[in-house]
Amino acid sequence: MERDNAEADAGNSPCDSSSGGDAGAGGGASFTHPSRSKAGSGEKAEKPAVMEEQGDAIRKCGEGQDKDRCPASAPCKSRSPDGGWGWMVALGTFIVNALFFSLPYCFGILFSGFLFENGASSTTTAWIYNLFLLLWNLSMILVNPLCQEFGTRTVGFTCVLMASLGSILSGYAPSVYFLYFSFSVLGGLSTGLSLGIAFSVLPPYFDKNTGKANTLLVAGGPMAQVIFAPLLRYLLDFYGLQGAALIHGAIILNGLVAVSLFHPVRWHLKPWSHEAPQTQHGTLQTLMPRDKASSPAPSVTPRSALASGASQPAPRNRSVQRLRGSLSGSLSSMASGGSEVSAGLAFLADEGEESTPGDKARGKNVLCRTLLRVGERIRTDVGVLRQCRCVILAVTITLTQTTFLNFIMMLPFVAKAAHHSLEDAARCIALLGVTNLVTRLVVSPLSDCSMFSIRLSVMLGYLLRASGIAVAVLSSELWQLMAAGVVFGLGLGFSLSMFNLAIVHYMGLDNLRPTIGIVGLAGAVGFPTLGPLIGLIRDLTSSYSVSLCVLVALDLLSAALWLLMPAAQARDARRALRHVL
Repeated sequence: MERDNAEADAGNSPCDSSSGGDAGAGGGASFTHPSRSKAGSGEKAEKPAVMEEQGDAIRKCGEGQDKDRCPASAPCKSRSPDGGWGWMVALGTFIVNALFFSLPYCFGILFSGFLFENGASSTTTAWIYNLFLLLWNLSMILVNPLCQEFGTRTVGFTCVLMASLGSILSGYAPSVYFLYFSFSVLGGLSTGLSLGIAFSVLPPYFDKNTGKANTLLVAGGPMAQVIFAPLLRYLLDFYGLQGAALIHGAIILNGLVAVSLFHPVRWHLKPWSHEAPQTQHGTLQTLMPRDKASSPAPSVTPRSALASGASQPAPRNRSVQRLRGSLSGSLSSMASGGSEVSAGLAFLADEGEESTPGDKARGKNVLCRTLLRVGERIRTDVGVLRQCRCVILAVTITLTQTTFLNFIMMLPFVAKAAHHSLEDAARCIALLGVTNLVTRLVVSPLSDCSMFSIRLSVMLGYLLRASGIAVAVLSSELWQLMAAGVVFGLGLGFSLSMFNLAIVHYMGLDNLRPTIGIVGLAGAVGFPTLGPLIGLIRDLTSSYSVSLCVLVALDLLSAALWLLMPAAQARDARRALRHVL
């Protein structure tokens, strides 16, 4: 604990020593120190008691502050950095996404020759790749439990080493079936965990600049297509499969530097000030702001007072006020009635260095206890499915990811059926990728504007994707097929650039990692089901047009489900009010 406290003291900014009434003007999260004031008899005051599930978060945040500069009479108010080291974290997420997306995007480039030379059937090739996708999605449900148990950066370092080892071993595979282990298992597990970490580590650092930071995050995937595809093709020509795989594995090791940038956000919290911006997406400082006229911030009720039944006035809960005033607000993290603990603290407690030394020692000594804790956290994370918003997010993302992957896969066959060459199809896919990247770079920063609607952006993206596929169905000329790629790329940019922001906006930071895990779990169920179903429709009808029409219907269904998001918010709000009140 002394090591953690020293690190936190070195990283935290000085606390705001203003009075409670003045400090209540803005939206800072209140970190209340353990009471150190003396009682009337001169004895030390007892350590404050908090709710059982949030006690650790309060203790660690309180102990991590500089006690010499934070008198007990002035609780420390902190807010997200909204920049600073957060830009280094954003750079790290860009590098991680670019490195790990290179594995699925470049599978065909690296291993097509090896698979062909060894006589691998199309079924075997499909199983190797789809097992990778399956484990990629399944592993995302493990992101939150493993990061809580072992630490965010520890898990990230392990994933980078696994991915690098998997890439190198794949280059030296003695047989086709070895790729099931080296590529599918090692690559799939490491990719899912790493991408889950990248998408969850960035939002706590930003408030008003969330969209700009998200631009770096979402640009990593398209950049992997632009950079690694020609690079690996070049390496294959000069060094062969083994040399290319070895260099690729070495490049992936640069992810160690990127993951090392993922500091816990509590190391970089800034002291609250009157100019601190109000949050837009439910970040650390949103749930517990105090009114200007409010009294000084009350300390947490001591355990002795609770035991004696002393009456305490219930503090204002701004979350409940927001629920009463507008059912369309973010209802991600509802504290219990009268709780003075910000929901942001729960997210702080989920970061890498939050596990106590005692917990870590028990985890090292008894593997079963570690597995039980991970299993219990998975069970808790699955509980977010009780919220209708999470169901809509998981279902629509699964449907649209299925349409995206299948459209990319079917586009060369559609071009060939229309008497175009594979080079023409490759140009269409390249144009699609460039349009996708440019749209992400433009749309994501716009989300910082007050008039921007995440829901409308996602729905517009789904409609554009459906329109692009429909154009491909009706196309007979090459320029029409290229236009279909451009329209579909626009839709990808509008929808996928909002993936992370939509989860934060509708589910909140506390539910970010659990929701990402649920989305991955839904994808693990949907991809093996919907993908073969679309292929079966193609075989039964002997027409790619019918299969493409099914993809259009799935995208339109996703847009229709997003029309229900306000109703889902209202239902979740009423349910949350019943629990809070």
